[in-house]
Amino acid sequence: MTEQTQAMTALQRRVAEHQSSSLLQLIAEELEQLIITGALTGGDRINESSLAARLGVSRGPVREALRQLERGKLVEFRTNRGMFVREVSVAEAAQLYDIRASLFGLAGRLAAERITPEQLTELRAKVEQLQAAVPAVDDYYPRNVDLHRTLVALSGNPRLADLYDDVSKELHLFRRHGLESDAARCVSNDQHGEILDTIAAGDTATAGRLMEAHILSGKERMLAAVTGPDTAPSPLS
Repeated sequence: MTEQTQAMTALQRRVAEHQSSSLLQLIAEELEQLIITGALTGGDRINESSLAARLGVSRGPVREALRQLERGKLVEFRTNRGMFVREVSVAEAAQLYDIRASLFGLAGRLAAERITPEQLTELRAKVEQLQAAVPAVDDYYPRNVDLHRTLVALSGNPRLADLYDDVSKELHLFRRHGLESDAARCVSNDQHGEILDTIAAGDTATAGRLMEAHILSGKERMLAAVTGPDTAPSPLS
């Protein structure tokens, strides 16, 4: 049995273990993972039949999961053409970055108030894993997404986590652009380390400021990557 066949079989077993509501969530997560890893990018058409075969399910649950993602603005339906990964303009992406920065900053302030030693140890392990993944964006980016989600979850505010996740999902393509170079990934992870130090110290104000600045730094790198350094704003200090 090939590695690809083994992975497919494992995925199909996961699908079989879920009831209908969980099944839709699992399909949605698989689609998002395809976008996170760059297998699907903005403007790509989603082949329902191929995805259903990959998951070992009928097209019905796939179609319903796509409708859920459409409500979350991750995909969009085009009349007589099907479902596509949603394309976001650079201007809209910049606006979403600003919203995301504010949410991340708030999460930082809240996390610094309530983090436990065990949670801090978990975060530091994730940062170490990110450092090891710096040489490859396909390894680094999914781990980066996971670290950010973990940080926001530690705010203890589920509604904040949902809002942050909704905004972040629309930005997957642009977030990857800002992390394409090794240098960018090193800067990003150095900032993660600084953030954890301030959270560990319980410094709510600095943690919030650094986490907001971290997202805005990503915005600057994204703009430089997609529009060129001459038209992007100057980098943050």
